[in-house]
Amino acid sequence: MQGPWCDNRSMGGASLPRGTVTFLFSDIEGSTELLRRVGDDVFAAIRRDHRRLLRHSFAAHGGKEIDTAGDGFFIAFESARDAVAAAVSAQLEVARFAWPSGVEVRVRMGLHTAEPHLAEDGYVGIGVHRAARICDAARGGQILASNATAGIIEDAESTGVDVLDLGEHRLKGLAREQRLFQLTVPSLASKFGPPRTPESDAQVPGAGTFLHTDLSGWREVIRALGDEASRALVDDYHGIVTANVEANSGYVLERSGDHVYAVFRSASDSVRAAAAVRAALREFAWPPECDVEISIVLHTGRWSGDPRRPAAGTAFARLMRLAKVVEPGQVLVSQSTAALLEGDSRTPPLRSLGELAIPDFDEPAKLYELVQGP
Repeated sequence: MQGPWCDNRSMGGASLPRGTVTFLFSDIEGSTELLRRVGDDVFAAIRRDHRRLLRHSFAAHGGKEIDTAGDGFFIAFESARDAVAAAVSAQLEVARFAWPSGVEVRVRMGLHTAEPHLAEDGYVGIGVHRAARICDAARGGQILASNATAGIIEDAESTGVDVLDLGEHRLKGLAREQRLFQLTVPSLASKFGPPRTPESDAQVPGAGTFLHTDLSGWREVIRALGDEASRALVDDYHGIVTANVEANSGYVLERSGDHVYAVFRSASDSVRAAAAVRAALREFAWPPECDVEISIVLHTGRWSGDPRRPAAGTAFARLMRLAKVVEPGQVLVSQSTAALLEGDSRTPPLRSLGELAIPDFDEPAKLYELVQGP
């Protein structure tokens, strides 16, 4: 999610809370699947009732509606206690409401207290981004809060609200791990799975798209720079790849020398990550002695969900065989990955390479490459 944030239809920056502000983000868990199950008309009614219930609770506790998109809300509060009261009230309303067609609507919420910059057109700052990512980590029916918000609530001894420390978790797009807290009251559900993070999402068996990176010419770099200097350089390389993988909802399985292995639940996320990695490494200030090019391979197959066994099954083995034919500077994409991208306008375009002979493959494989950027 990007800033600045302001719903220009209803208010200007001058009327928004200033100073220390508590942000609340919310959305309906599994809304796409719910839409498929109940159909357009029923879902439209569900979304209308959902908006009405949440708006009533937020407004009753002084919340300022900054933005709403689809089934999500972005609200600002002058007081962390008011934000928590609004979140609890909204969850109670959702839990008690008689939803049509016997469906269960589950809303996830994230809270964070910060001192954002307030521009003329809305809020700007990492605090907004952090609140959004905390919401992304929540499960349906759950209220998660940052360390900043939880500390205020604990000090205020809010009646009837328990604060449960869930530990530190790495959230998408944030450099450091974030300590998360669950806010619960006796009349709401309190048992949930672990927070949704790139790591937890990756550790679910099923289809996965694997990514492998390699630096051509790396042995020559080690000879030219020596072990210590090349080790510092490879740490920078690992950091660039990891940041772009995690920014696109991927999970790094292993970093070894000039190789990085990662897995994605979404093929389109993997392609966007590959494009971002290639672009970032081309902009990296390599020493003059370094004549290197990044090579990337993407392949989709069965994923065990266990980072300790990344080589389980045939998908990882096929990935490694494709790594033998990828050219320096190329992002090579297998047929199984390309098939999942058909009709997806969000991903960079692919170019067909036709059928190529691959070592240890029984027959030629149809392959694609990511089109080079400008």
